[in-house]
Amino acid sequence: MPRKRRILKHHILDAALELMREEEFDRFTARKIAECLNASTQPIYKEFKNMDDLKVNLTAYVQDKMDERIFKLEDEQLQIRDVCKNYILFSRNEGCLFAALFMGREVNASTLHEYIYEQLHLVLDRHGKAQGRSREEKDQLLDILWPAVHGFAILTAQGKYELPDEELIEKINHIVDSSVEVWSQSLPEQVN
Repeated sequence: MPRKRRILKHHILDAALELMREEEFDRFTARKIAECLNASTQPIYKEFKNMDDLKVNLTAYVQDKMDERIFKLEDEQLQIRDVCKNYILFSRNEGCLFAALFMGREVNASTLHEYIYEQLHLVLDRHGKAQGRSREEKDQLLDILWPAVHGFAILTAQGKYELPDEELIEKINHIVDSSVEVWSQSLPEQVN
């Protein structure tokens, strides 16, 4: 009877995520992940074909974690400002992980950005002024809003903004309100 696996796929992904969370690592290696697991690299290569395969799976794993912590799509009341707040709080509370995900080169940041845009579209479908608007019009809003939110998140992750929650929420509300106002002015009148 074969030995039961002690280290499973989710253990490896958790260790990789923890490594990203704790170290601003510049080299994402199987050996470093194995050290976190107190194991050899063998279990990693039993679960994943190679490091690129692990990175693809890690990206999907991160997307699941973002769904839980940022997008919370099961919450029907979630609005775009809630997502912006959750994103910036994530950058503040998980600065190293945020930097590794969105400012590093080890995880495919462009895949994560595409994923975020898709999730934002789902949230915008609930936003009063965006309901009934075309995807192109919603993209115009995101092109105004998201660079400001992402930039604010980067500066927060870097420690530039160390604000109490109330001030942080006030700034987020200002970014969202200003972006929606600028976007609304550029739209043709919607016929009801």
